[in-house]
Amino acid sequence: MVMLKIMRRRARRILWITIILIIPAFIWWGTGGLREREIGLVASVNGKGITREVYYKEVERLYREMQERMGDAFDERMAKILNLEEAAVNNLIRRALLLQEAKREKIRVSDEELREKLKSFPAFQREGRFDKEVYFNVLEYLRITPKELEEGIRKDLAIVKLEKRILEEAKVSEEEIRNEYLKENEEIEIEYLLVKPGREIKIEEEEKIEEYYQKHKEGYRIPEKIRVRHILIKGEREEASEKIKEIKKRLKEGEDFEKLAKEFSQCPSKEKGGDLGFFKKGDMVPEFERAALRLKEGQISRPVRSRFGYHIIKLEERKESHIPPLEEVRERIKRTLKEERGWKIAKERAQEITKEIAKEELGILAKRFSLEVKGTGLFKRGESNLPRQIEEEAFGLKVDEIKGPLKGRGGYYIIRLIKRKEIDEERFGQEKEAFSRDFIQKQRVMVYNQWYQDLYQKAKIKIYPLRD
Repeated sequence: MVMLKIMRRRARRILWITIILIIPAFIWWGTGGLREREIGLVASVNGKGITREVYYKEVERLYREMQERMGDAFDERMAKILNLEEAAVNNLIRRALLLQEAKREKIRVSDEELREKLKSFPAFQREGRFDKEVYFNVLEYLRITPKELEEGIRKDLAIVKLEKRILEEAKVSEEEIRNEYLKENEEIEIEYLLVKPGREIKIEEEEKIEEYYQKHKEGYRIPEKIRVRHILIKGEREEASEKIKEIKKRLKEGEDFEKLAKEFSQCPSKEKGGDLGFFKKGDMVPEFERAALRLKEGQISRPVRSRFGYHIIKLEERKESHIPPLEEVRERIKRTLKEERGWKIAKERAQEITKEIAKEELGILAKRFSLEVKGTGLFKRGESNLPRQIEEEAFGLKVDEIKGPLKGRGGYYIIRLIKRKEIDEERFGQEKEAFSRDFIQKQRVMVYNQWYQDLYQKAKIKIYPLRD
């Protein structure tokens, strides 16, 4: 009987993964009016609320998708890097906006379009063909009604049609295609002087160090940090509940948290008794972090659910936010002042050289200021070792034109264009068709992004803080 339950759970998980990757996310969410209590909303879009229930479903969908794509490589650290909670809110806002715009534009989806879309889902097919029995069985298994699914797909298709309409508005002329090809394929050669910031600079004046500290000490503030232990129990509620009950019972009886973490936790930190070390706000997944930050030293939380399972958290130590005394940051301030002064001296030297350019050649000036004239050889945009902004300035010069000083990575640059190699017209003719296709696609994406940005900025959007 137990084995049968396990097999069913595994089959259900596999089916969830299949469905969640192919069925539009619209069926997992809906919106409510703002008459609902705002505490139940994560956002509102033009007066239409997005509920916490909807948000958690979208977060779950994203987590399932990433787990399927990345396998074991997807862990708490990766989830934090990807910031899936924020992505979920942005996804829901975007979909709400697009659906509202599709409705405003009176975009319709026909029954035939809906049928063809349904037939295309592999999860509803048997031997490569749509099968009604499979269709109804899958929906029954996932507790989704045909009406819910079909309504969700209609919404998704309406958005696809809207986006297609916007993308098709992008028009590109022959002149624009040629200019873009020229931009990507022309080559230039330059020579340049680089005036680097001085390194051997001494900062001894105590008054300057003290003055800088007083003006900028907030920048040295150390945020509040807490050190916690936790016990992680993976799995769904029914699987985890028995273990959680036992842990809570043994904690009440006075057993050591560290010992129980080593026995029960399914996190790698179990080897250290669940100790996660110190962390600050923003370092952990939100559900875990909110619960941990509310605890007092020595206090143990109720079970907290995150995308990785259930956590029982104990706060070991709290370090309040504070500004360190001057002595602790003195060397950092010295380094900052040295760097600022070094850049100032470099700029002054570069400006002095620039003033003399009309009188003497670059090579002679380089010797006088103990610098070296460096050359690049021919290169296209993005191919040199120069900072991007310096490279762009160089492509805008005429042959023999000199420009500077220009601030970039490593110092101040004074540049001269030696040579410009135009595009090969025969090669352009051969590559034009394929290049045009790629360029038009890029322009469409740019047009769409600008259109969506305008739509977003005009909308009335509110994002509410999540509360437990």
